[in-house]
Amino acid sequence: MTVPPPQSQLLGTPTPGADPAGYLLGQSEGDLVWFAGALLTFKAKALDTSQMLSFCQVDCLRGWQAPVHRHAHEAELFYIAEGDVDIAVGDSVKQATAGCVVWIPPDTSHSIFVHSATSRMLITVTPGGFEHFFEELGEPAALPAVPTHDYRMPSVEDFVATGQKYGWQLEEPQPRTRPATGGQPA
Repeated sequence: MTVPPPQSQLLGTPTPGADPAGYLLGQSEGDLVWFAGALLTFKAKALDTSQMLSFCQVDCLRGWQAPVHRHAHEAELFYIAEGDVDIAVGDSVKQATAGCVVWIPPDTSHSIFVHSATSRMLITVTPGGFEHFFEELGEPAALPAVPTHDYRMPSVEDFVATGQKYGWQLEEPQPRTRPATGGQPA
């Protein structure tokens, strides 16, 4: 049984051009955030969807990763649009390439590691609101591109402290990867 998300996740700012009554955003529209070396383009946030879901496009480079963690409140659906990504769900690590879909139920351990030169993932999070975690730990993106400058890289302590506010729990500091990579990311 999952617990409803905290009230703090129901606040925030809407995506420019979005409307809970219905909307269409173009390819270059959305709210841009640089997060730990990736570009996140939010096409839907909690305030845009009456808290039903959040949706973003994640563009990142080889070596980008998310450590083993879990979300107390949210389920995630990943669509790999481009790239070669290891996604661990529970005790299983799978190679996800273009066209793959990965479902992660609430309160399930998971991690991500990008092997290809670039990757693009489309992620739906339900219920909405977890985008605040990324906004708080990231920074507004000045350009619609993966950052090529020095960017804010949150510390483990930052991840843990911010995660506590949003039901995010760090389980292992490194992602799980396929054995072919030697078990640890390069």
